[in-house]
Amino acid sequence: MTAIMATTNFGGDEKRYPDVSVGVHQARCVRVIDLGTQRSDYQGEVSWKRQCMIIWEVPSETNNNGEPLTISKFYTLSLHEKSNLGIDLTAWRGRAFTEIEKQGFDIGKLVGVPCMMNVMEGKNGRPRVTSLMPLPKTADIPAQYHESILFSIDDFQKGERGAFNKLADGIRNIVLRSKELENFNADADHTGEDIPDFTNDEDIPF
Repeated sequence: MTAIMATTNFGGDEKRYPDVSVGVHQARCVRVIDLGTQRSDYQGEVSWKRQCMIIWEVPSETNNNGEPLTISKFYTLSLHEKSNLGIDLTAWRGRAFTEIEKQGFDIGKLVGVPCMMNVMEGKNGRPRVTSLMPLPKTADIPAQYHESILFSIDDFQKGERGAFNKLADGIRNIVLRSKELENFNADADHTGEDIPDFTNDEDIPF
């Protein structure tokens, strides 16, 4: 009897949305998203950590419509020297944080800032951002394509919904799971619709 094989393809022509390729790319931060305090369950231990998401566009990588692809990374909102955010921002800036900066750094300043990015294949086979570097002084990066979005949980709680309404459904759902919004009635309140060269330290705005 002939085996009836099930596959992930439909009609043999299913295509996944293109990913940023492995390698070193020019990139620009286009979105910084405050995800609020999120629940983490690791090996049976539950903890709550303030998290954020940074999204970059990669001009050299495009979809079938010629639009730059984007890639994102989740971070715990911490500047500890061993935290992923602390490590990446220190490398991106090309210098360590001062003691004053460590007391409070506005990551919203990252929006619109270019960098060099190293992308590697993750354990799940999908690309992941592994390191960031300053853009070389002589580099010429194309103009920004995607709209800049800066979302803050604090602004959302004050009734500012513009940035939230521009986020993708999946990201909005993560935000709404945050501890800060556990009593927020999304059905009653949400009315938005989907929308699908630094030469020296003084030039660095963050």
